[in-house]
Amino acid sequence: MNNVETSLKKVEENFKDSKKEAEKLIEDKDKTNKKLDEAFRKASENKGKLEEVWNYLQLFFSISRDYINGKYRKVPKGSIIAIIGALIYFLSPIDLIPDFIPVIGYIDDIFVLGLVFSQVKSDLEEYEIWKNA
Repeated sequence: MNNVETSLKKVEENFKDSKKEAEKLIEDKDKTNKKLDEAFRKASENKGKLEEVWNYLQLFFSISRDYINGKYRKVPKGSIIAIIGALIYFLSPIDLIPDFIPVIGYIDDIFVLGLVFSQVKSDLEEYEIWKNA
């Protein structure tokens, strides 16, 4: 296995762990909202570095909050777990590339956020229609 394959496998394993954490977390509304607040703070503090996924992040926060607070439940639970899992991965200090490394520190986070966005895109589109109605 080459370095890229090894790196992608590590990202996949870490993301799988984040989804497991998300699955447990969504059972507790208060803890989930605190985790979302923490992720939102980190995202806001690093908005410039996250420019290419900023719109995804805003949708992720919005749909997650509406789901957790019972306002919107039309999204499959698996999609919410993937979204919150991506946000937990984003928060994790145990990244493939540590966030404090200038310029490249958020590459793996952006990769995971973009991957999840592509997986749940249709759910997010339906959510946006509901939200704007």
